[in-house]
Amino acid sequence: MIAFVAIKEVRALFRDGRLWGLGLTIALLFVAVLVSALAQRQHAERERLDVEKAARQQWDHQGARNPHRAAHFGLYAFKPKSALSSVEPGIDAQIGQALWLEPHKRNMAMFSPAADAAPSIGLGSFNPSFVLLALVPLLIAILGHSTVTQEHEQGTLRMLHACGMRGNSLLVGKWLGLCAGLVLVLAPALAVGGWLLLSQQGLAETAVLLTGLGLYYATWAAITVLVSANCRTSRAALLVLLALWVSWVFIVPRLSAAAAERLAPLPTGETFWSGIQSDIDNGLPGEGAAAQRLKAFDAQLLADSGVARLEDLSFGANAKRRLFRDAYATKVHALHFARLWDMQFAQQNALRWMTVATPYSCMRAITSAMAATDLAHRHHFEEAAEQYRQHYTTLMDEWDLQSTRGVTSFENRYGGNAQWQAIPPWSYTAPTIGFSLRTGAGDWATLFGWFAMACGGLWLSARRLNP
Repeated sequence: MIAFVAIKEVRALFRDGRLWGLGLTIALLFVAVLVSALAQRQHAERERLDVEKAARQQWDHQGARNPHRAAHFGLYAFKPKSALSSVEPGIDAQIGQALWLEPHKRNMAMFSPAADAAPSIGLGSFNPSFVLLALVPLLIAILGHSTVTQEHEQGTLRMLHACGMRGNSLLVGKWLGLCAGLVLVLAPALAVGGWLLLSQQGLAETAVLLTGLGLYYATWAAITVLVSANCRTSRAALLVLLALWVSWVFIVPRLSAAAAERLAPLPTGETFWSGIQSDIDNGLPGEGAAAQRLKAFDAQLLADSGVARLEDLSFGANAKRRLFRDAYATKVHALHFARLWDMQFAQQNALRWMTVATPYSCMRAITSAMAATDLAHRHHFEEAAEQYRQHYTTLMDEWDLQSTRGVTSFENRYGGNAQWQAIPPWSYTAPTIGFSLRTGAGDWATLFGWFAMACGGLWLSARRLNP
């Protein structure tokens, strides 16, 4: 009986011009936007590789100079873009793409794409994710709002009830038919999109994303049939679904973001950096000011070396002192940055709880996690870049330590290209899909919860379906 209803529903959708008109329009729109986004991503990646190569060549060929001044020339760490980032840019569109790595200090990312975007970016971002997560549910609402109400309006629901048609068979059949019609019209576009992504992205991430989209669309289809089963007219069902769509896609996410920002605010840049500088200058609780720490270090260094002056040391005094000061600065930066990351994750968790009332937000978070454009992947990248910064600056100071004696001037040029080229190049290995699944576990749970509630609502509505 369920199969009979589903087949009848698919045939009705195929005879309805809305399926082919709107469905094919959205499918073609998705392919066009995806192709454009992939082309932009490839162009951006080529630029990134060119800039990385140029920056490294400049580093490798600094010529003869003081090692510490060479270290301050700095290196850059760029975050590579996955192919799925073309589908969902996530926070990468608002955050800088490069980190300048220099001694003594940990920097924030620079060169945000939003800073160079056209003024129209303020009107909203139109990307493949918006087509898949916002426009397709709208298509589902338009196609399915009358699945049950038309049976009321045409008087066929009473006839089906008299023939022994059970409510759960009718609603499940309507739901499966709506899903099948949607699959048939969108499958070619999703297949083309999957093929384009698979040429640049791993199979696992694309497959998981398509699985999530299937569950997401099934949830919207169940909600659509549920609303249609509880409304007396098709017009009322359409108005309710449109209100839900506007609320879930636009209103709830924006209001929740504003509320989360107020409930869990982040420090201003001035407050953040002044706090770091204060802890470096004045010391963490119980550790003394910078001058006191350095004086004690010098005294211990002279005592351990058995000399009376820094100039008499058998190794580079400046390099040894820099290693000491930088170790302390690194500790202070790590504390403050860890606190900042904790605040950002707290804000994200607050937003996740506030947007649990909409399936759109959790699916967008899942898409961002699969595309490696969420906060967790950003944190992973910046921590890896910080480890590289510490590694290369320490190597430079250790070489300086072994190459000099006593106190040297910063104007002395005793380093050359061989030393700069000995520093290993920056290389970033993105985390595996397991990392994305773990960090997005809460969003997956929310999506499964929505699916379960929608199916439960269908079951309850079927029991009291009034012919």
